[in-house]
Amino acid sequence: MKILLISKEKEEFNIISRLVKNNFKNVEMVCAINQDEAINYTSVDGPFAYIIIDCDNKDYEPDSLAREIIDFAGDRPIIFLGHEAIIDTRISSELYESNAFNEKLAKPVQREDFQEDFIKSTTRAMEFAKKEEFESNLEDINPDDFIPMKLKGFFLYKSFPYDLYLEITPTRYLKAISKNQPYAISQLSQYAKKGIRFLHIKKDDQLRYLEDEAKKCLKAFSNPSKNNNENILVILRSYTLVHQSLIAIGITPMVIELSEKSIDMMIHIYENERKLSKLLDDFPNVYSGIASKSVLTSLFSLLLCRLMKWDSDLTRRKLVFAALLHDYSLPDEDMTHINSPNDPRLNQNYNEAQIQDFHTHPIKSAEIAKQFSGYSDIDFIIENHHETPNRKGFPNKPSHTKLTPLCSVFNIAQFISAELDGMHINKKNIISSIRLMNRDYSGGNFKEPLKLLLDHVKNNF
Repeated sequence: MKILLISKEKEEFNIISRLVKNNFKNVEMVCAINQDEAINYTSVDGPFAYIIIDCDNKDYEPDSLAREIIDFAGDRPIIFLGHEAIIDTRISSELYESNAFNEKLAKPVQREDFQEDFIKSTTRAMEFAKKEEFESNLEDINPDDFIPMKLKGFFLYKSFPYDLYLEITPTRYLKAISKNQPYAISQLSQYAKKGIRFLHIKKDDQLRYLEDEAKKCLKAFSNPSKNNNENILVILRSYTLVHQSLIAIGITPMVIELSEKSIDMMIHIYENERKLSKLLDDFPNVYSGIASKSVLTSLFSLLLCRLMKWDSDLTRRKLVFAALLHDYSLPDEDMTHINSPNDPRLNQNYNEAQIQDFHTHPIKSAEIAKQFSGYSDIDFIIENHHETPNRKGFPNKPSHTKLTPLCSVFNIAQFISAELDGMHINKKNIISSIRLMNRDYSGGNFKEPLKLLLDHVKNNF
């Protein structure tokens, strides 16, 4: 169990750490000296039983910081440390009363009765953590009743309408997320750090979830927000649902409708904004993975369409549809960052079967694309999305004359998106990604769009 203290006062940390060590077994203290460190620890180093925030620190607004931490870590106790008048001034009553286990702990930490007050506050906060831990219990189940779902898909939600499980053994599962109970991105990040790639859901629940969520996305598409960031999040959810549905149940009328409406919304957002830099400035990089890379590939494809002066709506739709489908069959979300069949990360992180799946994913994705009507050559674009004009790509290594202008535009878009996904996207990062392509992508039909893109980014970002 861990406690996070946010304070730049070394003496405070030493005193509180000593109190924790002497009075509580198996509890680790972590200290963040500023807001950035606090958010980083909360995102990737939790879960924390509770948080202590030094409210006297003028380097941040403790009320805003606490709310941001709750967004990442979920609802958990916060102990507000500081002089009483300052706590009352800087912490709203709404925030303080949002959790029954929140406490105020008065400074100075050197006062005689501080130890007694700290132990009392910590004991109460631990009650919350133990209750939360107790609710996640092991269950003996029939594995045939469950379906794995990729962990990344759950980063898009703060709660989930069905119970989700971790596989401990083939017949024992741990309930990781309870139905309709809030969870935090940090909890999912911890699973990812431990190599967990899937959560498991009951088969009947998954089918209901896919249907219900698809309806919600379609409703959102029918009445889009004026805020493009909110629309991007809906598209991320819809792309994820399409991917999950194709894996679980294949092509259905719902999958076709959701795909078409997602493409409509993607083109609408791009055409409405007209300036890609604005969309990329606010792009939510925390959701890095197959759906996120697909959205970025859609955006860069639409930009390249405009730069190439291709005005056909069908051309735009083909490229966005290819972006939606091209990586859906990858066995692991992190494989989206790999563009070469010889990338050392393949042998470092994956077994032989997974590497084989990576090498053949363009073919598998192209096969599913053939089953959608109205896009005659989209399977060709998808099957060749890792090919290069110098024949160093995969899986087929065609000559540069066979890679059409549409292929070249799409390959450039997906390569750059693979490099940028998960980063804060800015001019420097985009130019660096374009320059990585100079050796293998500068011939044939790739030369013109690559130059146009580089010039555009230099002058418009």
